[in-house]
Formats: sequence, structure tokens, C-alpha cells
Amino acid sequence: MTEGTESATASRPLHRRGLFDDARLEAVFRRRVERLVQRPPSRLSRQLQALNYTLMFGVGSYMVLYQDYGDRPHCFTGLRKWYFGKVDSIWTLSSEEEQELRDRGRLR
Repeated sequence: MTEGTESATASRPLHRRGLFDDARLEAVFRRRVERLVQRPPSRLSRQLQALNYTLMFGVGSYMVLYQDYGDRPHCFTGLRKWYFGKVDSIWTLSSEEEQELRDRGRLR
């Protein structure tokens, strides 16, 4: 190898000799790469992305709210107390509601 070609490839280590010698082929290659970047995602890709976000939200929610971390307090303790307090208030009757149902004879 002569010193002239050696210094040319040394300054551009990723440029192999003969890869982009033809300017027309290089232009075709670069157009194809740009076209891949500009293409909108396919329907399947969008569906998989939606499934991915749904699964991430579900698994994250499970791990924060329902995963058993033992009896010691941890970083999710406050959020769990708030969440289960809200859930209990939804699924249980208040004292006024309970008394109203007793008056109607629908609750023993």
C-alpha cells in the first residue's frame, strides 16, 4: 500500500475502499436509508406499541399496588394505603346508606 492511500483510509477508518466509489450507488443507498426513516409505522407496529404500553401499565400497577413486599414499610406504603382506602370506600356502605337500607328492610 502506498502512503497516499494509507493516509486516506486512516483518516476515515469506517470507509472501506470500493464501498462508495460509485457516486450513483451511494446516492441510491442514502435514498433508501432516508426512505426507511421517513416511512410511517405499520398498523401491526402501532398495535404492538399499544399492547406494550398496556402491559407496562398493568405490570407496573400490579407491582406497586398488589406485589407482596413483606410486612415492613416500603416506598409504596403510602400509595397503597390511599388506594385501598378508596377501594374500600367504593365497595362498603357508609353508615347513612346502611341505615337507609335497614329502614327499607333490604338489609338485616
